[in-house]
Amino acid sequence: MTTTLNFLDHLLSLGRKYQEVGRFADAETVLGRLSGFRELPDATAEEAQARLAELHLRRRQFARARRCLTAALAHQPDSARYHLLMATALQADDRGDLERADEHYRRSLELDPKQAQCQSDAGLLAVRLGRTEEGLARLRQAVEQAPDDVEAVRKLVKGLRLADRGDEARDALRAGLFRNPRNPRFRGLWQDYQFKQLRRRQQGGRRVHTPTASGEPALLPFCRPEGGAATTPLPETLRLDGPAVVAPPHARRTVRRPDQRHVQ
Repeated sequence: MTTTLNFLDHLLSLGRKYQEVGRFADAETVLGRLSGFRELPDATAEEAQARLAELHLRRRQFARARRCLTAALAHQPDSARYHLLMATALQADDRGDLERADEHYRRSLELDPKQAQCQSDAGLLAVRLGRTEEGLARLRQAVEQAPDDVEAVRKLVKGLRLADRGDEARDALRAGLFRNPRNPRFRGLWQDYQFKQLRRRQQGGRRVHTPTASGEPALLPFCRPEGGAATTPLPETLRLDGPAVVAPPHARRTVRRPDQRHVQ
């Protein structure tokens, strides 16, 4: 029995090490082998399932991640981290249940309210589900908890834009950039916002011309710029003479020196 427990501990330690150093395929193989044992200590089974869930989420295998998280929650139903992972697996999947994801976000925050990432994700989901004020309040609270977290600011800006509050989104970005003037990620976020705003204005300024009812093509209106000079009309008589000969770029020339007559 002691030998078996030592072997199980060895597998868990090996899978943990592989995951920490980035050897995710090896970690999944070892942890999968470990989870295949019928009788495991509760702590070992819980950690193995939780780590497998993280690996499946990384590979966007959301259904497998949910199965592992269901097993992990059976061992530890009051884990805020497991509820957050389950909500992420539900929301990220195209076939996921957003209402269930919202429930897991709420449960995770009940267990641990000081989670900036969970506040941001829960707030953004609430805005998408139509609970705009609740969602924006959670997004702002996440920024208050982590004012230097660029992801929290980015999600707040996204939520404000979804709620059609462009001025508040710009103010939130400026505040984040003011707090972190030398952070390249905040500066990149501000530049990306400016680019999107410029592109939206350009698209909104374009006029859409539809064909006429008779099917004839519509003429585009060409207007002369205000204050601009009139263009010179084309001449009525076209010249048909051939092109002129162009001198070579480096023509040789004769240089006279005092000691020589002609030097080329």
